[in-house]
Amino acid sequence: MTDIPFEKISVEEAHNSTWQELPPPKVLDKNWGAHRFPLSQDKPDIKQLMPWVQQLPPEVRPRQLVIQYARIANKLAELWKHPIACEKYFNALMIDDRGDRQGFPADVALELAALQAYFTTHVLVQHYSVWGDRIG
Repeated sequence: MTDIPFEKISVEEAHNSTWQELPPPKVLDKNWGAHRFPLSQDKPDIKQLMPWVQQLPPEVRPRQLVIQYARIANKLAELWKHPIACEKYFNALMIDDRGDRQGFPADVALELAALQAYFTTHVLVQHYSVWGDRIG
């Protein structure tokens, strides 16, 4: 086995010889578009939305949600028949798990909160067994 050659140098010399200017860190642009589901519809699906909206009480019928966020309204109408999935979707809409979402406009947020309250008190309640187990 051969010895490794070395040379004694001062700490300053070692620091100067090994220190290099690092390139500036890349600023990663958060492009969430690649991670999102494809936009199914930007326009309200009237065939699906109208029966769903009409069966809701007038005080919780979403108006601004359908106008401003048609794809969310379409998804809620689709999931309304599946309470567990709808509950998860409501939670994903209302709780920011990424920390950088700006949120909904006030009128849309109020409509979503009213819909969620109605959903949990009138729709979701019916999907528990006598022993408190979820059904569905």
